[in-house]
This record gives sequence, structure tokens and C-alpha cells, in this order.
Amino acid sequence: VEVADFNMNIRPRLAWAKMWEMMGNHFAKIGCQDNAMVSMYAIDALRQLSFKFLEKPELAEFNFQRLFLRPFLDIMENPTSRDDIRELILRCVDNMIRSMSHNIRSGWKIFFSILTLSASDPSEKISTLGLAILQRLLDQHLDQLCRLTTFDDFDTGVVEAGGDEGKGPEQMTALEKRQRNANAEDFVGLCHASMSFVQTEESDNPLPIGLSMRALCHTACYADLIAEERVLPPVSGSQPNDPSAAGYTYEGLSDDEALEMVLWRPILDGLAAGICSTAPSSSGGVGCLVQRGSVITMRAILLRHGSMFSTSQWAVILRQVLLPAIQIGAEYDASPVTSITSESPAVSSLDFLNEALPLPPNTEDEVPQLDLLERQNFSLKQALLTSATVVTAI
Repeated sequence: VEVADFNMNIRPRLAWAKMWEMMGNHFAKIGCQDNAMVSMYAIDALRQLSFKFLEKPELAEFNFQRLFLRPFLDIMENPTSRDDIRELILRCVDNMIRSMSHNIRSGWKIFFSILTLSASDPSEKISTLGLAILQRLLDQHLDQLCRLTTFDDFDTGVVEAGGDEGKGPEQMTALEKRQRNANAEDFVGLCHASMSFVQTEESDNPLPIGLSMRALCHTACYADLIAEERVLPPVSGSQPNDPSAAGYTYEGLSDDEALEMVLWRPILDGLAAGICSTAPSSSGGVGCLVQRGSVITMRAILLRHGSMFSTSQWAVILRQVLLPAIQIGAEYDASPVTSITSESPAVSSLDFLNEALPLPPNTEDEVPQLDLLERQNFSLKQALLTSATVVTAI
């Protein structure tokens, strides 16, 4: 610890990075020790060093914060680490975000990865703490996370707060383009962290349903950030093939449209996964809360921000996201429906739906009169397909 502290201020950063690579691996190994006293001492020393390192502004050309904070993530990923150690790491992350959010740059990626891992942790306490940290981040530190950047100080290379929202890609320097892409990647990581708390599969240790519902609420906040241009899309690097790589978007779009959908894809795909969720949930006599909450959230976002999408983007959303999700969700959801009331005056209310509605007749045939029993026997699948028709019309 003393060697790391002493060399932090006197060594060139490239030399320090090579030294820390070896020391960080040692901290990660000691942090997974079975002896609680030893592992907690290692985490506490790592926390103190991290605070000192985060006090130094990060150069725009380097990602030293990401390198320095990596041992925290390595310990969280280790299946042999203790529950109390993982909880201690989350509390260290919480303290660093509270105190040093104004100075965090590349370190956001590590923090979001840690919060994502907390969602699948066997300990309910750790999962709850992870979402609480994420909620506090949205409530109190969103300005630091979504600050727009410019590069006026090229002598020091320090990223300063400002704005490049008025510049097109052709007017931006290479440094500005890299930072713009990095900001978009951080936002995608934030979206993935929230959506990881939405339970999409049946588990032996299911998350409390309140965590999934709270995470679904985050998506509306993220959609508003995109609409208000507080988060800008990347300027290059879109690709539809690798979900784990930067710039993941939908295929079948122009370059500009594909770049815009880089920010929307984690939100829309996350909600679609919620609609397809096979996790059973019940509260207050209502089943499949995750699935229905995802449908409602998807509908609200598309109605509120649908005007932002081009015709091609709408076609991709419907073909690749919305309609397949509704189809799969309808097949998985076998719970009874007591009442579905449409807010659209063009669609009548459907009550006591249990079985599928027959296909509509040809236009040349006379419309058969359905008796009361037939009108009361619809399935949830038909109701969801009706919702898809309404969204398509919108």
C-alpha cells in the first residue's frame, strides 16, 4: 500500500499503469481470501488508494481510472468471494460515486459492470443495495454522468465540462469523436445495469418484484435523456453483430439512423426481454407483473417519443423488437385476465378474456353475430396482438 501510494505521484502515468497491473492482480487475489480480516483489509486499502487516484484528473487520451478500479470488478466476478466482501465493494462504489462523481470519467464503465453483477448475486441484500446505488446515481449525480464534453485545453489534455451538441461529426476533432463515442458507451452501460435488475428467467433465488418494477421506471428516465439530447449518439462504429461490443445497433438502417439507435437499443431490447420473461410473479392477485409492466413501459415510451423515429426506424422496431416480443410473451403468459380497457376510443373494451377470437371473415362475407359467450372468450394472446395493432397504427 505504501509503495503504491508513494509511486502514484512521482511516476509517469504509463510507468505507473504497468506497476499497478501487477499490484491490482495482487489486491484482487487477496480480496478473495477466506480469512475475512485479510480480505477486508485488502478492500479497505484498495478503497483508500482509489480515492487518492480519483482526485487526479484523467487525461483524455487514457483510461487509467478503468485500469485502477479493475480489481473491484475482478473480486465481484470471482464466485469464491465472500458475501460480506461483495457488499463492502458495493459500499465503496457508493462512496466513490457520492464523493468523486465530478472527477469520474472512464471509471463509470467499471462501476456499471459491478452494479450489473450485483443484480444476479445470490444474496438478496447485495442485489437490493446495488439497485439503491443505481437509484441514488440517477437522483443525485445524473448531471455529472451526462455532462457534455469539449476539449479546449489541449496542453493538459483534461476533459472539461462544456458542450459539443452543436457540432456535426465533420466539425469534430478525432479526440472529440472518441470522447463522444465513449460517452455513448457509458450510457449504454448504465441502461444495461438497470435492465439487469428486471428478472427475465425463472430462478431458484428470484429477485423481489419491487426491484424489477423500479428498474423498469429507470427506462423512462433514460428515454427522456435521449429525447432532450443530454446524451448524444456516437459518431462512428455502429455494428449489428456483437451485443457485447460498442456501437451495437439494428441492421437494415442508414448509417445515421443506425447510430441513433445505438442509444435506444438497450432500452427497447431490455423491455422486450421483460415482455418475454418466464419468471412467475404475483402480487395483489395480479400475475406476470414483470411482463405486464414491461408492456406498459414500452407503450408509454413509444407514445411519448415515437415522433423521434423515422419510418425505417419504426419498421425495425416493429419487426425486430415489438411484434416478436408480444408473440413470445403471449405464448408464455397463461394467467387469466379479468378486464382489459383500451384508452383508445377506436378500440372497444374487452372483458373476461379466456380463449382466442376467431379470425375475421372476408370482406365479401356477412359479419357473423357473436353471442355473449363468444364475446367473453378471448385469450391474453389475442389481447396482446390487439395492442400490437394499435401500436402499429400509431
